[in-house]
Amino acid sequence: MIDDGDRLLNLFGVAIALFIVVGVVGVVVAGLGGPSVEIADAPSATWSLERLNDSHVQLTHRGGDPVEAADLVVTADGVRRRVSWNGVVSDGDAGVVRADRGVLVQLYWTTDTGERVKLQTWDDP
Repeated sequence: MIDDGDRLLNLFGVAIALFIVVGVVGVVVAGLGGPSVEIADAPSATWSLERLNDSHVQLTHRGGDPVEAADLVVTADGVRRRVSWNGVVSDGDAGVVRADRGVLVQLYWTTDTGERVKLQTWDDP
């Protein structure tokens, strides 16, 4: 009689352990779906950076897809900087941003959901 109770308890324990393992695997697999935005969705454009003086650089669209200025974000050492772009930025359009010497300047495109996709990085411009 006692053997039957132990056997039932062991089966119950195995069932709980399997339930937990399946749940953990399900969560891991769901997390592997990756980001909802593919890099391929980002505009394909060429950008250049030119230092104007000790405190400012000029970013220029050098060809490729036009991009809404509102979708572009520029950072200097991680701090968001305002750029003098308006409307649609296309080939030849340039904007000036404050960036001291020795800083990392990065250009991002912002998706409709607010995620940032890095387009370009300039180290120590």
